[in-house]
Amino acid sequence: MPQAQTSLTAADVMTANPRTCSVFSTVLEAVMIFRDADCGAVPVVEEGKPVGILTDRDVALALAEHETDLAGLPVRDIMSTSVVSIAPDTALDPIIETFGDRRVRRLLVRDSSDRLLGIIGWADVAPYAPDQRLGEAVTEVVEPR
Repeated sequence: MPQAQTSLTAADVMTANPRTCSVFSTVLEAVMIFRDADCGAVPVVEEGKPVGILTDRDVALALAEHETDLAGLPVRDIMSTSVVSIAPDTALDPIIETFGDRRVRRLLVRDSSDRLLGIIGWADVAPYAPDQRLGEAVTEVVEPR
């Protein structure tokens, strides 16, 4: 049974120790992580600190431009560098607000030394969030500004 919403933090709902890759990893290596870890996003780290994120959408959009060489391309060439992160003790309501305010689908959880602890997607908070609240955040992300 889900915990009460008010007591949940990022540490409670995150996927801890997610699979990661480096800026030098190839797109193919990242895609293999998508497959093996059954995920759609891979944090890109240097010395344990996130410097970007590569999503399955990034790969799909890059296909048109890098049709023949996409698999061997370094992830740094197509990753998103504007990652949004939160602290592990962030409560559920601010997490949901951050999804909407920052218009993102995933949040990285960092410790006080900026080291990656986990990742949170909408699916991680959905079981604990009131439908209306989550719906508002989702609408903010997908609606054009």
